[in-house]
Amino acid sequence: MKSFYPLHVCIEGKKCLVVGGGKTAERKVSTLLRYDGKVVLVSPDATRSIREHSNRNNIVWHRRNFKAADLNGAFLVFSATGSEQLNREIGTEAKKKSILVNLADNPEGCDFISPSLVERGHLTVSISTDGLAPLLSKKIRQDLEKYFCKEYRRYTELVAKVRRVIIADDTLTTQEKKKKLEHLLSLPIINQLARGKRIHYKDILKKLNMCG
Repeated sequence: MKSFYPLHVCIEGKKCLVVGGGKTAERKVSTLLRYDGKVVLVSPDATRSIREHSNRNNIVWHRRNFKAADLNGAFLVFSATGSEQLNREIGTEAKKKSILVNLADNPEGCDFISPSLVERGHLTVSISTDGLAPLLSKKIRQDLEKYFCKEYRRYTELVAKVRRVIIADDTLTTQEKKKKLEHLLSLPIINQLARGKRIHYKDILKKLNMCG
């Protein structure tokens, strides 16, 4: 049984190959685009959503069957053709070229898997069962979405801004910076945001300075 090392990786501008044009491929395309991947899709046919992405030039769509040459220059590959045999063949070719590959419904053949995600701006929570129990991952994601409410997007932005100011303050010692950062996370900011209060990061800095 495989286990997968958790890793968040930058795919901005990198060729991400998707083979297949069904719903699974559609989901992969959507996620890759959110993270600025350069998506190339190979499939004789595709869903309406994929076609729309192609029409808007969001992706490059080759309307034909897969060729080994499609792997050239790819950073990673998603094979979601609906054919187990073809997926395995694509996996074999990708591994020959040392390209990371994900095979639909075949975690043992994968070099990486796509976790369930809770996304709130720059906050991303990943849930994985190493591909063995995707429904459980989905259930956990749904539970976490309730905890990490939409206000966490703004909360994350505020914490990041305040942190940058504190880290850049040359008048503070390392220990003082650590103390302020710890106190920052104890403030009821998320609760105030959830109640609709408008908060500026400078207001938070004032509170931290008052606490010494």
